[in-house]
Amino acid sequence: MLASLCTPGVPHPAPLPPWIAPPRLGSPRAFTLIELLVVIAIIAVLIALLLPAVQAAREAARRSQCVNNLKQVGLALHTYHDTNGTFPAGGWIASGKDMGWSAAVLPGLEQRAVYDGLNFSYPYNTWVNSTTAHTVLNVYLCPSEPRKTLWGKNSNLGDQFLSADADYGGMVGPRGFYGYIPGLPITNNPNRGAMTNDLCLGFPEITDGTSQTIQIGEDPEAVNALWASGHNIFDQSAPINARPPFEYGEELTSQHPGGVNVLFADGSVHFLKQTMNPLVLIGLCTRAGGETLSADSY
Repeated sequence: MLASLCTPGVPHPAPLPPWIAPPRLGSPRAFTLIELLVVIAIIAVLIALLLPAVQAAREAARRSQCVNNLKQVGLALHTYHDTNGTFPAGGWIASGKDMGWSAAVLPGLEQRAVYDGLNFSYPYNTWVNSTTAHTVLNVYLCPSEPRKTLWGKNSNLGDQFLSADADYGGMVGPRGFYGYIPGLPITNNPNRGAMTNDLCLGFPEITDGTSQTIQIGEDPEAVNALWASGHNIFDQSAPINARPPFEYGEELTSQHPGGVNVLFADGSVHFLKQTMNPLVLIGLCTRAGGETLSADSY
């Protein structure tokens, strides 16, 4: 009977050795708790290694956008110079207009409609200009800057209306550098920078060279950091990202790790490290200081 079940010429399968377990039928074995914890730990390590790279890539993109913003501002400033023979003043204050350089160059930023909506015979912070000055302009905003709001007002000037922010201000010049370099002038009067109120400067006045003079820089924490304001300028009294707390935020500062973006008067954009020599920074902040600077010093 058993012999009839065998096929002639076909060998029987050999039995499995005793140390090899036969395959189990039914559902597969589940992970043990230890195996599950090991997998979770590996995933956590991979995420920890990947997250800084993702954050660095995002910051690189934001910094690149900030550079692009400043390049557009530089082009608008040079367009203004080509049209008027000078750069705009840092702001027009003495006449009572209180309107800033960042409002004057709007046509060069393809913001003609916003420019036409301003009445330059009145200050930015009056009802006449309140609606237009409230307009948010992305070209004046650094994407790395964290913000709770896009608007602000300077209570020191009696602002009654909120105006749109600007993260870029005009460089008025160096002042003080409290405790960092003894013996420096504690005032900036007359203003020594490339942007100053009620004075339109051109290429001939920037005798230090437009390629070695800061014209615009990041100062997002300034109390006057409003694009329509005639006070959207600042002087530098400390190293980069090291402003004294009593300076109302009006210093070169940014959220970019290690430094700040600035626009030179020749239209080029540079990233200045916060570890740079303060004397070199002072030289870059003046328009006619006579300093001798090499490109590798910043």
